[in-house]
This record gives sequence, structure tokens and C-alpha cells, in this order.
Amino acid sequence: MPCKEYENLKYFHDMEMSTWAQYTYPQNAHLRGGVGDRQAKQLAKEARESAKEKARAMHGHRESCDACKHELS
Repeated sequence: MPCKEYENLKYFHDMEMSTWAQYTYPQNAHLRGGVGDRQAKQLAKEARESAKEKARAMHGHRESCDACKHELS
């Protein structure tokens, strides 16, 4: 089982991906809360960039954390 820090990073990564999906897919338009197409596109872009940063942090963590090195390899 990964350590708590890794679990936190993954949780926030997953949240950003959920936000990205909320503003990306047309079938989720009802979840936008009145946000227009232009703003939805910007919010999706920001969420995707944030998710990428969190994925890099997760990778870096796996490389440096002794507990996670063995669990996730």
C-alpha cells in the first residue's frame, strides 16, 4: 500500500481529472453550473495542466519514497 503522501497526491490528481472531464465532455454540460463554453474550455485546460503537475509529483515521490518504491514497482 502506498504511503499517505502518495495517496494525497493521487487524490488531488484524480480530482483534477474529474474537473477536466466535467468541463470537457459535452454530455457533462449539465454539471457546468451555467459556465459558458469559453470558460469551460479554460477551466478544463487549467485542470488538465494541474493534473499533469500532480502526475509529475506522484512520479517524483515514487522515485524518492522508500515505502512507495517497493509498493508501486
